[in-house]
Amino acid sequence: MELSQLRYFEAVTRLGSVTKAAHEQHIAQPSLSKALRALEQELGVGLFNRVGRGVELSDAGKLLLPYARRILAELQAARHALQSRADLTVGHVSLGVTPTVGTRLIPQALAAFNRRYRGIQLELHEAGASELVELLNAGVVDLAIVSALVHGVESTTLLSEPLVVAVGLQHRFAQRQSIAANELRDEGFILFPQGYELRNYTLQLCEQAGFAPRIVLDGGEMDTVVSLVAAGLGVAVVPQLAIDQRIGLHALMIDTGGLQRTLRLIRHSQRQPSPAAAALHRVLHEWVSQHYPNASAN
Repeated sequence: MELSQLRYFEAVTRLGSVTKAAHEQHIAQPSLSKALRALEQELGVGLFNRVGRGVELSDAGKLLLPYARRILAELQAARHALQSRADLTVGHVSLGVTPTVGTRLIPQALAAFNRRYRGIQLELHEAGASELVELLNAGVVDLAIVSALVHGVESTTLLSEPLVVAVGLQHRFAQRQSIAANELRDEGFILFPQGYELRNYTLQLCEQAGFAPRIVLDGGEMDTVVSLVAAGLGVAVVPQLAIDQRIGLHALMIDTGGLQRTLRLIRHSQRQPSPAAAALHRVLHEWVSQHYPNASAN
């Protein structure tokens, strides 16, 4: 049993797709499939069942999964220990972010980190909050930025920002600065995928206003959602960060039942952070405090 086989096995399990796992692991799909077949032959059991175009764990796979994750987590801990050099001239740190954070908040912060610690390799994973927590627990990422309140992790607040209703420039509300939530009952909504906190925020806003949203599109990622809003397909509840300086969009503040999202930087509570992870944790807080002084944590 090889460590690479366990990495591939865990990735396929988490992503539910051989193709997605191969992309994440930077390996050709046939090579990944071959490695998994070799693992199954060595163990004498089938680890996956084909379900439509995806895969799910067999009973044997479910038995192996917690062992594989513990082994990979220990391997990651060993790697961190070996990289724990006080001068931070070498190292590796992996950060998980939601799409809005990845496109709007993080780029300049990571560039600042790289200028300070040029020998540390950065790795970035973009996903919804629930998947990022899984990645953190599995040891795939060292840190993650999420808006959800996650139990069982170390959490510090980066910043809070308002959620706004995004509409296209031709929308009937485009000349207004704010809106009451109950005025949106006749609008078509564009929702984010399952597992995204923004989806929950949208449903919560509508429920508090006493109506169920009419969904015109379900499952778009951030760039797709704001582009569809700009095209006039519907409205969406998004963070202010997502539409700052976006052409073709207008933001409406919510008068009643207004929502905020708080971005939190989380790390595993039972794993000692590597020096590289600790340095990135520090730099992210410093950068946000400098550039978002009115929204960052005290």
